[in-house]
Amino acid sequence: MEEALVAYLLGQAGITALVSDRITWGRRAQGGTLPAIVLHRIDGNRDYHLGGASGLVASRVQVDCWAATFADAKRAARAVEASVSGTHFVQDPIRFDAILVVDERDDSDDLNGTPLFRTSLDLAVHHASAI
Repeated sequence: MEEALVAYLLGQAGITALVSDRITWGRRAQGGTLPAIVLHRIDGNRDYHLGGASGLVASRVQVDCWAATFADAKRAARAVEASVSGTHFVQDPIRFDAILVVDERDDSDDLNGTPLFRTSLDLAVHHASAI
């Protein structure tokens, strides 16, 4: 799911116009160019039925949109939301049945006296293998 979600986001012109290819899992490159998007998989609940695992997974993915200004962080988050909210698609080898925005929050930090701004989205990502 992780590679397929990044590939999908990189295929969205509204997102890449803002962050280019700076979409990563786990952490942003120290001192890297901004704005950038960092993804974190918070959890993944697997679905089961009487015959065992169904193959469906409901994951919560945190999307952190980092920027040098509040406005740029918010623009990146809005681009992500516009690209994924309520969508369903196949990005081989994963079938995304639904992506829903369930939370949004803003934060800031200082890096050696330089402000960094973050808008975070929590996504409910319902997915399975497309194979």
